[in-house]
Amino acid sequence: MFRGLFYLLIFPGLAFQVVCGLIFEWIDRKLLARFQRRIGPPWYQPVADLIKLFSKEDLVPLGSYDLVEVLLPLISLSAVLTAGLYIPIARFTPFSFEGDLIVIQFLMSVPTLAYYLAGIASVGIYSILGGGRSLLQYFSYEVPLLITISGPAVMAGSWSVAEISRSQLTMGPFIIFQPLGFILAVVGLIGKLKRDPLDIPSASSEVVGGSLTEFSGAKLGFWYLVMNVQAVVGIFLLVNLYMGWSNLTFPFAAILVFLVEFLLMVLILSTTSAVFARLRIDQLAGLGWRILVPLALTQLGFVILMGV
Repeated sequence: MFRGLFYLLIFPGLAFQVVCGLIFEWIDRKLLARFQRRIGPPWYQPVADLIKLFSKEDLVPLGSYDLVEVLLPLISLSAVLTAGLYIPIARFTPFSFEGDLIVIQFLMSVPTLAYYLAGIASVGIYSILGGGRSLLQYFSYEVPLLITISGPAVMAGSWSVAEISRSQLTMGPFIIFQPLGFILAVVGLIGKLKRDPLDIPSASSEVVGGSLTEFSGAKLGFWYLVMNVQAVVGIFLLVNLYMGWSNLTFPFAAILVFLVEFLLMVLILSTTSAVFARLRIDQLAGLGWRILVPLALTQLGFVILMGV
């Protein structure tokens, strides 16, 4: 019983994922600042921002659905935290089972759908526009992402993230055999996180804050927490699917390699945000269905032919 509570509340559950999410936000902001020749925030800035949001007054616009606005970030956070329980952290995974990759993808889609409903519940024009954009963006990146992550599963002969990660000990890291799949998975993760250049649903110059325009106080703080934890869980997933170096014999070496891989993924996301400009929504739809989907199918076909 106590071991289960430790897994859920401390590691690899709530406390660990929240702390990693705050660390991710600080490193990401620091890297972006350096790319733009700025100093960047101090290490405690994400925590201070979260405390500030939770201490602010919660303003409810007239005509909005307050109960729905309260439940959506909580449900999203619960879904993302649950998804993180099934992903190995330097080989450690207490809740792994066959088929957990499918469950993880379903749980990771919950915040996107909740983000859309948040825009509808807020009844503001910018919120509705942001919600509609998020749904269109979801259909543009989710299909190629689902096809892409099928590649490591097919290659390993398992739909368990832990088994896929372990199989790379003998077969080698899958990023060597599926570099295109890794790039497409990163693009899908960027779309899921609504980061530049795929921050279309929350573009401040066009729709103010998207679905979260009317959110304030603790509700907005929970949404920021959801986004940070979702980023960390997505990075952990890609590290296990494509980078098998963390499956080493010695625990200390496995932890060290996993940390390096995590930082490498953060660097990739931050560099992408700094280098590329935001796409238009029609450009994203064309990119997703005309380029990403054919490339993802090509990558999957290549993996199947390798198995044959």
